[in-house]
Amino acid sequence: MKVKLIGLALLCFTTAAFAMGIAPDLPPVNVLGQQIAGELTQMDGDLAKTAELLGSTGLSGEAAAALLQQLYNNHKSVVDVVTTNPDGYILLVEPATYKSSELSYIGNQPHFVRLKKSGLPVMSSMFKTVEGFYAVSLAYPVRGTSNQALGYVSIVFKPDALMRNVVKNYQFDFFAVDTMALQLDGRIIYDKDPLQVGLMTFESSLYRSVPSLLALAQKVTMEATGSGSYDFPEHAGGAPVKKTAEWTTIALHGMEWRLVIAKN
Repeated sequence: MKVKLIGLALLCFTTAAFAMGIAPDLPPVNVLGQQIAGELTQMDGDLAKTAELLGSTGLSGEAAAALLQQLYNNHKSVVDVVTTNPDGYILLVEPATYKSSELSYIGNQPHFVRLKKSGLPVMSSMFKTVEGFYAVSLAYPVRGTSNQALGYVSIVFKPDALMRNVVKNYQFDFFAVDTMALQLDGRIIYDKDPLQVGLMTFESSLYRSVPSLLALAQKVTMEATGSGSYDFPEHAGGAPVKKTAEWTTIALHGMEWRLVIAKN
């Protein structure tokens, strides 16, 4: 009961602060994680609804295009929305910027292989797109009115943009507080410094010379929640500063992200 009351109090305070035009302080990592998970869940739910509606409209044509465009419009972190046939060929893409991708084959992509094999929704690991940015794919099967398999609908979205849209609503000392998120393989999917997105924590030269950071990162990837500390320079050539970190887990369709807040 106490946890629920605290959560309600935090929600009320945040709502009141936004209403007054004052950015509230960055909340605890578990609260921030719940908010990011809420955004991800909302996007997932909208994709599921789109898959259901496509079962009636079919995977191509004006009605299907309108559904895809609506999904794209409703989520700022989404890059594109596509439908594919059961073999993995793209039938329809929105927005129009990516129309050249129609008829392309994506059936050999790891998340598509999992989707086709399981028949269940999937979320991919982060990958680098041909356009040069890092993204994640979220996909659902589409079944017709007689429950026959028609194909699939998927979105490509930027997890760093999704998280940044939540974090930007709060104020914090940019130099004293770090916000970041990792995949379980150590790849950075979000960082307050956009240049670090996509780096592999256990391979990048930026982190290789900081054993305390690597030790903590190993712990973060192995434990769903926790706390620890590490030393890291505030800027290139600067003296190491001790930081304390707390983390939590954001999970969807078998994939897990670790959200970390570290403070001087």
